[in-house]
Amino acid sequence: MSTASSFFRPVPVDSPVHRLRAETKVVAGIVISIGLVFNPAWSHVGVAAALALITFRLAKLPRSVIPRLPALVLYGLFGGAIGAAASGGDPILFGVGLGGLLDYLRLIVLGIVMILWAGILSWTTGITAVGFALRRLIRPLGRIGVPVDEIGTVIALAIRSLPLVADEIQVVNETVTTRPAPADLSGKPFKEAFSFIGDTATAVVIGSHRRARDLAMAMACRGSTSAPEPDSPPFRRIDRLILIAAFSLCIAAFLVPGVPSTDPS
Repeated sequence: MSTASSFFRPVPVDSPVHRLRAETKVVAGIVISIGLVFNPAWSHVGVAAALALITFRLAKLPRSVIPRLPALVLYGLFGGAIGAAASGGDPILFGVGLGGLLDYLRLIVLGIVMILWAGILSWTTGITAVGFALRRLIRPLGRIGVPVDEIGTVIALAIRSLPLVADEIQVVNETVTTRPAPADLSGKPFKEAFSFIGDTATAVVIGSHRRARDLAMAMACRGSTSAPEPDSPPFRRIDRLILIAAFSLCIAAFLVPGVPSTDPS
């Protein structure tokens, strides 16, 4: 199993988080993310990070499920940190403005927290169950004429295709990196880098279209556009309490000023 595709596969362990309904985890993650986006103060980000880590421990997930970032991504993050540090801004330490760097670090931490929430949802629920949960959540919109079945099918297929795209990117990346550089690009690192990005993107798009065609042919042969709906646990009191807590945290993010304040004035 590739490192990228393992991010989208559930971990078969028994835990309180696994026993929650998929709708509860989806709604809680979305609501908490909304509060962070509108008030990304360090205090709020820290609370969300602590909740994510506690949930990770309650889910009994091994550390090995967390994928390792490729070197190219780490270099990009380091380059972004250099650019943010050069922008300066308050606070100033030893004559150097650290405002830009702190904002950049807060953005990175916020992104990591949201990705961790998405990972916990995937590892404890499964991609297929998440798609059906989203379909059930938007089902009331059918009363006002919204094509719920079609939208739900598209969302479910898009979510279920994420592991396929991850596998395709992994295969293409391994293929391109083992290929020797063309003779006319030797000694030209920037042109070689752009050539690598172009070749990788083109191969991924072509491979994704091929996989999408095969998936459509399989669904046409089966005569259905969706998989059988998996069994979901009953809606219990703990689900209600988690939803109430998630909405309470979201409202608190709007009403309680963060520390330090994100207001530029």
